[in-house]
Amino acid sequence: MSPLPDPVIRIHGITGARSACRVMGDRAFGLLSPEHAAQTHGAQWFTDLVTLVREDFPACNITAILDCRGRVSGALAGIELGLDAVIVDPIPEPQLENLRDMAGQTSCLVMTEFPAKDVIYQMADDLLPDHELDKRLLAHIAA
Repeated sequence: MSPLPDPVIRIHGITGARSACRVMGDRAFGLLSPEHAAQTHGAQWFTDLVTLVREDFPACNITAILDCRGRVSGALAGIELGLDAVIVDPIPEPQLENLRDMAGQTSCLVMTEFPAKDVIYQMADDLLPDHELDKRLLAHIAA
């Protein structure tokens, strides 16, 4: 069983994050960064995005998950910035234990595997308008 809430919603930006918050309300959910976001956008970008939606939707129960594949330093930054979880490529066990030890000090989960594909909802906020995002996510969680 995954330590992450179900569903995990992959977003591409603030539009998708806001849609997820509108639809999910106070139900727990994971907010997953874009693919390889630590490498392409940076941990600070995702942290700022999560901070904005948490301020706009204080009732939301968000688990912020940063995709750090390709950049372990992004995981270190995400841990330092207070994210809830980071996903890294498999690394040698001693390094992974050190990373998990650091993460444990801030209650950050370090994962080396993605949640199951059937748990991740792809928001498509890079393609669809706001009202369509809300409608499709509502249909998904109702199913």
